[in-house]
Amino acid sequence: MNDRLSAFTLTQTIDPLTGHELQTWRHRCGFVVKVLPRPGFSRRFAALTVPYGSIHTHFEKAGQPSHVPDGTAHFLEHCVFSRDEEGGLLGRLSALGASANAYTSHTHTLYYFSSVFHFETALDLYLDAVLSPYLEPDRVEAERPVILAELDQYLDDPDTVCYVQMLDRLYQSHPVRRDIGGTAESVQSITSEHLKQVWSTFYQPGKLSLTLVGDMDEKQILLRLADRLENSSEILGQAILPDEPPYPCEQVVSKTMDVSAPSFLVGIKDPTILPQTPLYGRELVMRQRLARLAFDTLLSPASPLYEDLFARGLINDSFGYHYACEPSFAFLAAGGESQDPKAAGEALITGLRQAITAGLDPALFEIQKRAAAGDFVRSLDSIEHSGLVQAQCNQYGIDLFDYPALYDKMDAKMAAQKLAFLSDPQSYTLSIINRQTEE
Repeated sequence: MNDRLSAFTLTQTIDPLTGHELQTWRHRCGFVVKVLPRPGFSRRFAALTVPYGSIHTHFEKAGQPSHVPDGTAHFLEHCVFSRDEEGGLLGRLSALGASANAYTSHTHTLYYFSSVFHFETALDLYLDAVLSPYLEPDRVEAERPVILAELDQYLDDPDTVCYVQMLDRLYQSHPVRRDIGGTAESVQSITSEHLKQVWSTFYQPGKLSLTLVGDMDEKQILLRLADRLENSSEILGQAILPDEPPYPCEQVVSKTMDVSAPSFLVGIKDPTILPQTPLYGRELVMRQRLARLAFDTLLSPASPLYEDLFARGLINDSFGYHYACEPSFAFLAAGGESQDPKAAGEALITGLRQAITAGLDPALFEIQKRAAAGDFVRSLDSIEHSGLVQAQCNQYGIDLFDYPALYDKMDAKMAAQKLAFLSDPQSYTLSIINRQTEE
């Protein structure tokens, strides 16, 4: 093996269902490369996973505590994934024919692209941008008005306002209660030094993972990476999160806005996943998948509860639900437009409590499970989708091919046991957006 490749150790996994291969190359500094070979595919995909998100405003490195303003993770993503017209990263990637994007979540930041041509050149550009970003004051000041305008537009949206005020009452201390983009005030206070602090703690190679999917010479890419990583070592830094009470701090919150239709969101806080009682790895992913299947069983248009609320005119086609489950928090948000948002929210809460007490319908749960498992297997043929799922898996320490075995272990009884907190009225918060009435 080439001397430079000796810095990597290789683990290979074969998916028993599809025969697809997954290669895990781990560099001695901690940098991980996941490769999903797809011989014969013309398009190739790459994603860099950074274990830094909006909730990580307090952290320590080498025993020294640090604090940055809300919205710093999103601001840093903007500076790395520059959209400026004078040769920003997005413009340079587009010129190569690459389709590129990035996002910031509560727990991580992801930079990704796909291309047919010039893949290695595009990958080098992305690696340069993430591993050696330009974070001087002029870059910060150029991005600040863009972020403020984006935030202004975003926080004028009634759906966003409903969601943000729900989280603000669902959690008391956990930074998940604050918007990913921060506030106008916090964005104004972010400096070049804040961004450099975060970058030097969380954007170092020993904390990152790279996912590659497609028909490529992975060893040539690894050799290029080895040169970049030669002098890298693992950086010891970690986020600090406050303890969080098990129940929401307020059960009903409302706001009046100039909207065409009132709306509501029911928030349900899982009291078992908190900073002081975190969940990791396979256990966490099992709970994510199990709960999503349970909520599909309880709230999809095929469910009795949905049919009842729809028939009573309390919800319409805008109804939807979102389940978030990460190591230090987990919650469900469900709702939509309603002419009587308070009655709709209360009816949904009552319906969920009754449904979980009665037990999940095993037949409907199995239908949802088979559909989800089938969708998952089919998605492995998509370069972008399989790459994004693996890139997200990297932060949990599991692989794409672990999912079928997790589905095999799930049933309706297990799901009802894990979600028993749905029967507790103290776990709920109802967020309402009322329509302004004409005087």
